[in-house]
Amino acid sequence: MNDRGESPDPADRLLVLLGGKWVAAAISAAASLGIADALGPGPLRLEELAARTRCQPQALERLMRVLVGEDLVREESGVGYALTEMGALLARGRLGELATFVGSPFSWDPWSALADSVRSGESAFAKRHGLPLFDYLDHHGDQADLYHAAIDAFSKREARALAEAFDFSPVSRVADIGGGRGTLLIEVLSRWPHLEGVLVERPAAAEQARAALARAGLDQRCDTRVGDFFESVPGDVEVCILMHIIHSWDDPTSIDLLDRCRQAVGPDGTVLVVEGLVVPDGRRDLTNLLDLEMLVLCGPGHERRKPEMRRLFSAAGLKLERAVPLTAGVR
Repeated sequence: MNDRGESPDPADRLLVLLGGKWVAAAISAAASLGIADALGPGPLRLEELAARTRCQPQALERLMRVLVGEDLVREESGVGYALTEMGALLARGRLGELATFVGSPFSWDPWSALADSVRSGESAFAKRHGLPLFDYLDHHGDQADLYHAAIDAFSKREARALAEAFDFSPVSRVADIGGGRGTLLIEVLSRWPHLEGVLVERPAAAEQARAALARAGLDQRCDTRVGDFFESVPGDVEVCILMHIIHSWDDPTSIDLLDRCRQAVGPDGTVLVVEGLVVPDGRRDLTNLLDLEMLVLCGPGHERRKPEMRRLFSAAGLKLERAVPLTAGVR
């Protein structure tokens, strides 16, 4: 064993990697069952936790053993199960919705056809469900809610970091293109009280964005518009934000959207693009895994290297001024 408790035997290491499927499924099940929410107020014994989560006690104990082994939960003698710092992130409103999404049939099933996507370059999701991702979401409201809740959970910390990292003080109006349920604009408008916003989304998400902005007391400062951003981008703004948008599309489509944003903000405006950058040197990195997720979900959509992003911007008549890492804690 090495100093991290890992076996040097390649077969053992490979089996651990293959077991990642079971770990991900266990974590997703824990989120779906509300285990972190039940343990949030304090430790619970197995029987108490089973009653709170409506689980069969012996089956729950088997799940909890895995969660303890992955440092999501600790078992305290005479007290019961308690959350670790990482395990607390599985609560709803933090990363719980993302974890639930990962293990849902909507997200999980297309991954069984990853090899087909690698052979063809086409979306396994579209093949499995009969429609491209975003068309499917338009026709399946429950799945759209699950998807957008996961995106909100995934992007919340980046939204907060962007609101803090970019100087919006000289800007009066900003557009969030494909803004989902308003997570980004809520952070930006809350941080910069002089700003007004425009959010462009498909009908179902736009309706939920209006409600979220109203709950945040920001509905009077944000115009939520239903529309297709490939047909129209608001022209009365100085900044357009594309947060995890162009990774869903191929290069020609992405260039077209970037060009529309460039025209919308005018020669003195700014287009902010928030995307992961592919790590080319073989390191383990979340963006490389997300790149496979985009292959499965969207086919030609993909994460890009920095030079590839530069080429997209140049083709759209834009110049990359700076690239800023966005990091912030999940709260």
